[in-house]
Amino acid sequence: MVCAQQPLNSKGMTYLQASRQNNIVYNDTVFRGSKEFKHLFFRTGDAELLGLYKKHQSNKIWGQAMGFVGTVSVLVGLNNLSGNQKGFGWGMIGAGFLSSLTGGYFSLISQRHLNTAINLFNQRYRRTALGVGVGDKSVGLVYKF
Repeated sequence: MVCAQQPLNSKGMTYLQASRQNNIVYNDTVFRGSKEFKHLFFRTGDAELLGLYKKHQSNKIWGQAMGFVGTVSVLVGLNNLSGNQKGFGWGMIGAGFLSSLTGGYFSLISQRHLNTAINLFNQRYRRTALGVGVGDKSVGLVYKF
């Protein structure tokens, strides 16, 4: 289901579906890309969580590489259609489309691994918080669970 706004999990991480790069919202901070949010997973030391994160990274890299190879293959195939090598050109175009589809599949699997890692993180590392609020004439405690 597509919504205009995606609800945020106030007690854990939320994976933001974006067209450009991976985004995670955690503790009111948006982490964009693996360089910014990988420390969220590595600080836990959880082998299963780290495995899912590494699978995400591996599939993302393979997806991008296959997409690039597919694009280059289609361009080489289109270039060869105008010459005497029409069979080779059509073969390269077909291989390029197949490679691009495979890259898209790896990218989708990558997102699934990241989403699974986030759900696992939320199940295992959801913490309660106790805060103190001070106003002009009052003091209060806030307990989040």
